[in-house]
Amino acid sequence: MAAEAALTEASNKLVDALVVRLRRRQIVGSRNVALATAALIQNIVRSVKYTTIDELLSIIRSVGRRLVEANPKELAAGNIVRRITRLIREEYRAAAAARLSQPPSIPGTPYVGPGTPGFVTPPTQYFSIATAANAAAAGRTGTSSGHASGSIPSTPVITRQASLSNFVAMRHSRVQLERSGLERQGSVLDFSASTNSLFATPPGHRGSRSGPLDVDEWEAQQARENAEFARQAGKLKPVLIQAIDEVINELETTHEDVARGAKEHIHSSEVILTLGHSRTVEAFLKQAFRDRKFTVIVLESAPSFLGQAMAGNLATAGIPTILIPDASLHAIMPRVTKVILGAHSVSANGGLFALAGSLAAVLAAKTHAKPVVVTTGQFKFAPVWNLYHEYDALDFQGPGPVIGYDHTGGGGGFEGVEVTDPHYDYIRPELINLYATNVGDHPPSYIYRIIKEAYDDEDIEL
Repeated sequence: MAAEAALTEASNKLVDALVVRLRRRQIVGSRNVALATAALIQNIVRSVKYTTIDELLSIIRSVGRRLVEANPKELAAGNIVRRITRLIREEYRAAAAARLSQPPSIPGTPYVGPGTPGFVTPPTQYFSIATAANAAAAGRTGTSSGHASGSIPSTPVITRQASLSNFVAMRHSRVQLERSGLERQGSVLDFSASTNSLFATPPGHRGSRSGPLDVDEWEAQQARENAEFARQAGKLKPVLIQAIDEVINELETTHEDVARGAKEHIHSSEVILTLGHSRTVEAFLKQAFRDRKFTVIVLESAPSFLGQAMAGNLATAGIPTILIPDASLHAIMPRVTKVILGAHSVSANGGLFALAGSLAAVLAAKTHAKPVVVTTGQFKFAPVWNLYHEYDALDFQGPGPVIGYDHTGGGGGFEGVEVTDPHYDYIRPELINLYATNVGDHPPSYIYRIIKEAYDDEDIEL
């Protein structure tokens, strides 16, 4: 409740509006839900007031829980929240690593710099050093007893610029951190216990007094410094908003990214079977048709008849397309060379939820030994294991489109009859040959690894 209280009135209204739309199924589809969630979180980050990164993460996770509870079957909402919280931690790590890379701030600490023979000054934007000419001039004025040479260059003047705005300006990427080896320093950049871990200079540096700092004294000083650093987390807001912008841009171009490798999966003279209307599958087939000539068979996908829209779009693009009723699936399967499907969501065990009718198509393909390729974006990968509730996990809709309320079917009515109309089918991982995604092509057995790399462990349960 404290996290929700931190939201502004305008942000609360936006959250409530999206929750209502999810409950009423006024917004459906993984892509639409993901874009709406990312835009909402970006608005919250822009408007909310927070003092530490942990406080911001708590607010975002609280909003994520409300969205997931509104419609547990739209897994994309939780996936986007997990993705954004991971990015926020990475940006905070980058700022903290930049702070760590600065020279010790304790007065009296010996500093090895340009005045030291053989030392090469690395370029950096966190402190400025006097010019070599000034350093040399200062060195010529000094003397040193016991040295025949007569002079030793004095230590150059160092100006500290340790504000968090410098960290925001440089914005290390995660790749740069890995290359620099900072992430390997587990004792320094370990965020598993808390985001606000200590980014400290080891004890033993000399302080203002003659002896080394006491360990307790050093820990207290570092705790104060890190608390002050954490309180400046609000200055990271522009970077966080930019990171969420990147997520939104990735969502908008996912189908194009998946389609880039289409010609590696479709060959000339093939007969491709698909069903429903998936933007990713449509872009995949259109991209492949630029280099390959093939035929597409589309199931009309009753009762939604989304296949009719897919067939029309493919035919408009010049692709030879055949629209068939769902009942002709098994009759046409021997002529098919490959089945390509879209996905609503993908679970960690490699299974997926797809449009109703997909399970029948996949089982027919399995019977006739036809490969099944699923095209999807990484944002649909959810850290859930659908091993024991296949039926309960399905999303059901009203039976009206299937049987209608004004027909009796020639019988005496529908008393005692229960009609179910699932919106999605669950497809087991052993029925899928390959996932073609915007992060590469992977077998179902590797999906869990991609999920492990995409989300932080502490966000698995929002």
